[in-house]
Amino acid sequence: MNAETLKTTIAASSKQSVPDLVITNGKVIDVFNLTIIEADVAVSDGLIVGIGSYPEAKQRIDAKGAYISPGLIDGHIHIESAMVPPEEFSKIVVPKGVTTVIADPHEIANVGGADAVRYMMNAAKNLPLDIKMMIPSCVPAAPFEHNGADVPAADVKALFEEGNAFGLGEVMNYPAVLSGETDMLEKILSARAGGHVIDGHAAGLDIYALNAYRTAGIRNDHEAVTAEEALERIRRGMYVLIREGTAAKDLEALLPAITPANARRFAFATDDRHLDHLIKEGSIDGSIRKAIKLGMSELQAIQLATLNAAEAFGLQDKGAIAPGYEATFLLVDDLKTFTVEAVFVKGEQYATSGQLVQNIRESIDAPEHLLKSMNMAPISLQDLKLPAKADQEATIIESSPGSIITKSIKESIQVSEGCFQPDPEKNQLKLTVVERHKQRGNVGLGIVKGIPIQNGAIVSTVAHDSHNVIACGTDDDSILAAINHVKEINGGMAVVKEGTVVASLSLDLAGLMSTKPHKVVQKEIQELEHALKAIGFHENWDPFLTLAFLALPVIPALKLTDTGLFDVLQFKHIPIQS
Repeated sequence: MNAETLKTTIAASSKQSVPDLVITNGKVIDVFNLTIIEADVAVSDGLIVGIGSYPEAKQRIDAKGAYISPGLIDGHIHIESAMVPPEEFSKIVVPKGVTTVIADPHEIANVGGADAVRYMMNAAKNLPLDIKMMIPSCVPAAPFEHNGADVPAADVKALFEEGNAFGLGEVMNYPAVLSGETDMLEKILSARAGGHVIDGHAAGLDIYALNAYRTAGIRNDHEAVTAEEALERIRRGMYVLIREGTAAKDLEALLPAITPANARRFAFATDDRHLDHLIKEGSIDGSIRKAIKLGMSELQAIQLATLNAAEAFGLQDKGAIAPGYEATFLLVDDLKTFTVEAVFVKGEQYATSGQLVQNIRESIDAPEHLLKSMNMAPISLQDLKLPAKADQEATIIESSPGSIITKSIKESIQVSEGCFQPDPEKNQLKLTVVERHKQRGNVGLGIVKGIPIQNGAIVSTVAHDSHNVIACGTDDDSILAAINHVKEINGGMAVVKEGTVVASLSLDLAGLMSTKPHKVVQKEIQELEHALKAIGFHENWDPFLTLAFLALPVIPALKLTDTGLFDVLQFKHIPIQS
C-alpha cells in the first residue's frame, strides 16, 4: 500500500469520503468477542475500512439478514491430495468459503524436487484463493525408501531467496531434528533467518521431543490424535491444527481438549482431502459444521477457522471483519449448517450459492518431466512372490478406516510352494510397493489386513511420501495387471478383477494430479467407487486413501516401503517372519 491508497482508505473509514462498497443489513461475526454486531461493513481498495453506519457508498449490497463471516483458512493442506492442480483446486474450495490455505507441496516435491515446488508456486499465483506455499522440509521424508528427487538445504535456501515461499513445510524427520543433523538444521535456520513459519509433524513424539521441536522454532502441529497430546503441545506454546481430512479425522478426539482458556491455540486443517470428499463434504466449512454438531458453539468454531488460523501463521490482515483487515468475507445464511451464500475476495464477489461468478485464469503448463514421471523398471510375476514358512506367524500391517496409524500384528498365514498366499476370508492381502522414479527395480512385499477385497486388486501412484506404485490384492495376476496399467497411463489409480482392468483414473501430472477439469476427475473417481463393488469391496470408506498411507514410514506403527517392511517405532526394516 502506498501513501495515496492509505490516505484514501482512511478518508473512507472516517466518512470523509464515500467507500467503494458497503454491505448493509448484515450480522457481523465479531471473532474477537464471539458476538454478533448488526452494522454496515464499509470496503475501499480491497480493505475493510469501517464497521458502523455508512449511508453513502459507490456500491451497496443488501445482505438480507445474512451473517458476515471472515473468509476461512486451512492451516495445512497438500493440494496434490485433491488430485488437481492449484487452479482447479481453487474452483472447488473458494465457493465453499475457503479463501486462504497454507499449502505444502511435499508430495509433488518427492517426485520432481525443487522444480516441482517452483511449478506449484507459479500455479498458485493470481487466484482468488490465497495460497501460502511452503517449502517442503523433508524430501525424502526418511532415508528408508526411494523417491524421485531430493530437496536439500541448498535448494531450500535458494527457494527462500527467490521470494515466493511463505515458510518451511512440516518437519516430519524428527530424528534429524533431535540428533542435530546439519542439513535439517540449515533448513530450519534458513526459515528462521527470514522470519518464516516452520510447520511441525510431531506424530507420536514424547514431551522431550516436543521440547526439542519447540526449541528449534517449530510452532504448530497437525498430528495430535488424542486430547492429552493436544494439551502437551499447547503447554509448550504450539498451535494445534485439528486435522479433519479424508483418511485421518481427529476432530472428535481432540474436542475435549478445547477449553475457554486455551481455545485460541486451536485451528482447523484438512491435510489430505480427496476431490470427491471436498465436493461432497466441504473443506474447512465441513470442519465448522462437524465441530458444531459435536457441541462446539457456532462462533467458537468460526473463530478457530478464521482468526485463530490467521494468528497462528502471522497473517495480520486476515481472519476478522474489522477495519484494516482484508475485505475477504462470506455471507452465511445459517450458522449451524454454515451454508455459504456468497464469497468476496478483496471486495470482489467470486461466488454465490456454491458457484463461481467470475472466471479463474487458465492453468499454467507443468514442466514436461512432471508429465512423464513413470520411470519404473519392468516387473514380472516372479517379482511378486513373497517367501514364507507355514509353521511361523507373520508380521502383518493392520489398517483401519479413518486413521493413517496402523498396528503391527502377528497371525498365521496361508503358504503354498514356499510363498505367502492371500486369504480374503481372513482379510489377509498381499501388499506391494514398486519403485517408479529411477528404474531401480525395487519391489517391497508385505501383508495387509483391513482392506476387505474379495477378488482382484487396487493400485495407486499416490503413496505417501515417496509416491511409488502401491498395490494390494488377492492374486498376483491382478496385482501385476494393476501395476502395469498405471505405468501405461502415466500414473493414477485402478481397480482390477481377475487380471482385467475394471476402472481407472489417470493422474498424468507427477502421478498425483490430473490435468483434466475437476468435474471430469470427479466422474472418474465415481467410476472407481462403482468398480470396487465388482471386487467385493462394499464399505463406505475409501480404500485408496488407506492404501496411500501404508507406505509412509514416519507414521506409526508398521508400513511397507519399496525396500521392505518398516517398523516406524524401531525406525528400521524388519523381516515378515523371524
